[in-house]
Amino acid sequence: MSPTPGFRRGRRISDLMTRDYETFVDSAFAAERAGDAETALAYHRGVPMFQRSAHGVVLTQLAGLADEMTPWMWARWAAYQCTRAEDRGTGSGEITRAALDYVVLMFHRDLLQQAYDEGDDPVRLTGRIMGMSWPYHQLCTYELGGLEEFLDTLARGRLAEECGLAWDWVDATMGGYRLERTDGGLVAHDPVTGARTELLDLGAALYAGPSGWVIGRLVPSGGSPALMFDSRPLPVDEQTATACAADPSRGAWITALERALSEGRVDPSVLMSEDRELVTDVPSLELVHRGTAPSALAATLDQLARGRDEIGRAAYRILRDAVDGSLGGDDQAPYVAAAVVNPHAYAEAQRRLVGPGRRAAWIRWAELAPDPAAGRLASLAERSHAVSA
Repeated sequence: MSPTPGFRRGRRISDLMTRDYETFVDSAFAAERAGDAETALAYHRGVPMFQRSAHGVVLTQLAGLADEMTPWMWARWAAYQCTRAEDRGTGSGEITRAALDYVVLMFHRDLLQQAYDEGDDPVRLTGRIMGMSWPYHQLCTYELGGLEEFLDTLARGRLAEECGLAWDWVDATMGGYRLERTDGGLVAHDPVTGARTELLDLGAALYAGPSGWVIGRLVPSGGSPALMFDSRPLPVDEQTATACAADPSRGAWITALERALSEGRVDPSVLMSEDRELVTDVPSLELVHRGTAPSALAATLDQLARGRDEIGRAAYRILRDAVDGSLGGDDQAPYVAAAVVNPHAYAEAQRRLVGPGRRAAWIRWAELAPDPAAGRLASLAERSHAVSA
């Protein structure tokens, strides 16, 4: 029978928390805010209910890159953390709750209505929104000052020391762009001024779709090219991108995006994504699609849904094809860069994809990728040279 309408309290993770688990959670937060992903991951894994969490995936990747962190990675990590800072009695906690209330009413009323109609627990929905909603992350981080508040009051230790670049992101404004990949990398075209800006290429164009129109914030990268997106930009239509480019004032993008959604020009499904990678703009599912034969894709996605690490396996296959010369041209570089920062794929590549005749191929891909991917690809080249000597 269909459930009767009305919110109901379902089974929540909080119902399963013990005092020890709560201590683990507090310790994980403290370690992460001090910039220690490895310790944070160990405590996070100590809570059985978190074994398959999206946050665990983020921490696993960061822990493996602890010695390879770039300035923009530290900044992205701080921006990510500020959207999770729900601490009661703090400015950060007030900001996250205000951002959540606003975006639920502005962008996710359909999900709220669906939860009501199906008799679901609204707390589980709000948890999904905080983890997956692009508007929530943007509003919380920038318009409501979440990043500034986090850096000023909650960041500690090495994170605070390494987040000088993050302070330069605090006042970043939203813009609209058409993305294009060229021989030189990723270029953003401003539809209003006509400006053409070369960006650090983390693979955003792969997510932008055929039209290439996106909205996002350009921020300092701390390297070359000098600018990048603060996080993966949102694919939109030309009208919405142009409206955001024409009016970069604080919060104007909210009106432009809401109008596009109400008029059916932007698919609301793009607002929610579990793939919130910090070290690449290539969604993990893109790796699965690119690294899996069409005939095996359905079975692979089924295994992924069952909890098997098909993302790591697909990433390894991409690296295998890259070094064997069967992947394709330079336009595939974002896939290779995203694959090599995957912990499983990189470990397998070090074990199975180094050897005589492979050094040149790894060097080629390293020259096309930004750090930390470039450093890892260069390391595979060095290992191949050592084996050949």
